[in-house]
Amino acid sequence: MKAQLLKIDLSDRSFTVEEIPGSIIRQYLGGRGLGAYFLYNLVPANADPLGPDNSLIFTAGPSNGTNFPFSSKVNLNTKSPLTGVYLFTISSGTLGHQMKKAGFWAISIGGRAASPTYLKIHNGEVVFKDAAALWGQEPFKAQQAMLEGLPRDAASAAIGSAGEQLIKFASIFSEGKYYRTFGRGGAGCVMGAKNLKGFVVYGDNDVPVDDLKKFKAARKAVMDNVRQNPKWAANRKNYGTGADMDRMHEAGILPGLNWQKGTFENWAKLSPMTNAAEWPRKNLPCGPYCPAPCSHSVRITKGPYKGAHCDGPEYETIYAFGSNCGIDKFDAIVAAEQICDEYGIDTMTAGVTIGFAMECFEKGLLDLGDTDGISLRFGDDQAMIAVLKKMANQEGFGRRLLQGTRALSQEVKTSEEFAMHSKGLEFGGYECRGLNGQALQFAISARGGCHHAYGLPARTEAYDGSGQDIQPKGRSVKVQATGRIIRDSFLACTFPGAVLTLPIIAEAAAAILGGSWSVDDLNQIGERIMNQERLFNMREGLTREHDTLPARLLKEPKADGPSKGAVVPLEELKDSYYEAMGWDKKTGNPTQAGLNRLEIIQ
Repeated sequence: MKAQLLKIDLSDRSFTVEEIPGSIIRQYLGGRGLGAYFLYNLVPANADPLGPDNSLIFTAGPSNGTNFPFSSKVNLNTKSPLTGVYLFTISSGTLGHQMKKAGFWAISIGGRAASPTYLKIHNGEVVFKDAAALWGQEPFKAQQAMLEGLPRDAASAAIGSAGEQLIKFASIFSEGKYYRTFGRGGAGCVMGAKNLKGFVVYGDNDVPVDDLKKFKAARKAVMDNVRQNPKWAANRKNYGTGADMDRMHEAGILPGLNWQKGTFENWAKLSPMTNAAEWPRKNLPCGPYCPAPCSHSVRITKGPYKGAHCDGPEYETIYAFGSNCGIDKFDAIVAAEQICDEYGIDTMTAGVTIGFAMECFEKGLLDLGDTDGISLRFGDDQAMIAVLKKMANQEGFGRRLLQGTRALSQEVKTSEEFAMHSKGLEFGGYECRGLNGQALQFAISARGGCHHAYGLPARTEAYDGSGQDIQPKGRSVKVQATGRIIRDSFLACTFPGAVLTLPIIAEAAAAILGGSWSVDDLNQIGERIMNQERLFNMREGLTREHDTLPARLLKEPKADGPSKGAVVPLEELKDSYYEAMGWDKKTGNPTQAGLNRLEIIQ
């Protein structure tokens, strides 16, 4: 099967199919890498994120369409309406598998439909369907309607009313009732601006593997590693991503009270390891071919939030609505996630923005007149849910919160120093004062305050004694980032790094695609993708000064935890990173010599 790009223009309801040269697959592998390449080449400089020139670019990887372990992921690239810069976002489920079975490594959706529309994509054909009856429906119900009468294995994606209403951190949801999410950066807002409710995709094609014997050997190597790590697999299945909240608290990594603290005394009330008896959860996979499924579903059966339910909540949602807001009620967090899912917004941006508003209220920068009479204080779960409902209903103070943390901080005088974002994207849940690799990653990430993009150094440096190193951090972040990018491009889950190693990925790539692939090849691909992502932002005018962090992290000594008293020595860390990348230290951007070495064409 050839690698193909499906290009859809909603403006004139047309589509074309183009072959993706093998050389591009060799250079970018797939997934996140392929998306970065197409975003740079298909979306012009300075395009309006909500205009017809922006595209939603869904990309699959070599693993998709096969039964390779941990392969149920799919990537999306677009220009973010929340940050105004580069965005990739990854969801779980069957979408990537069905794209490949329909014949496509990539689907680019541009233009703007004249009226509400959804797409049916099947084996190289695209049908433009009327979505007027779906407009206003929450994502699960819209997907149900789009999938009616189609084969059971058809995949789908849709937005909620937040995307339709152009909320800048609206998400795109897949897998129906499981709410798998392209969560960060506002891709759902881009879809809404295109008058696109969603799409379904399915195919009947076999996805070829070049060397089945090698493929089976690589697959066996992963499964053997899983069997040899039973404790790791059991923790994933039993507790999911919140399994080590105790360690996060003890290491001072768990942000509390809008990052005023790095610990949260009542973490045990939120941890699935300690609250399972009170709040039992059901384990389920996020897609096929996962030998250590870490997703869960939960329904609240008692108390003020009785009836609330969600898939999860995952660690980042627990942090954003929990410790970050001073909330120690697990049932309230479940209720908050349900509101976000059904309205169609990112839980992380929503929770961090509310936590920021809580601090503004407690400091007297917002008052009851601003907040519609809600006493918005840390630890008040009822107040948190009240303002979240106002957000979902676009009422009063809720409309201001729907701007996100950066925009709200620009309205509230003297608050920007504790607005916890970088480049407009709110931080993931890893307090980074005293963890210089994590701080550096937050600052230089192409999509903003993202914990995922460059390898999550905090989870290693908090325990290996290297947290406050400076000079080696540029190199170590580069190495960790490369590994993360390769997994995002091969398209495998990020969590099983210990069992799905780079040597195995190299073997699997060779088995699926043919030819010779080495770990060195993969590392060069990862570096190329890092440069390609940077080029997009460089073209948008970003430079060294935009790789920054809020003053809280740079000037305010950490209040607690093992790294108490630390601040982030950011400028020195940036020098170390730019040097490791071979970038110009003055601008923080790639040099022409480096681009030539990596064979990147501008």
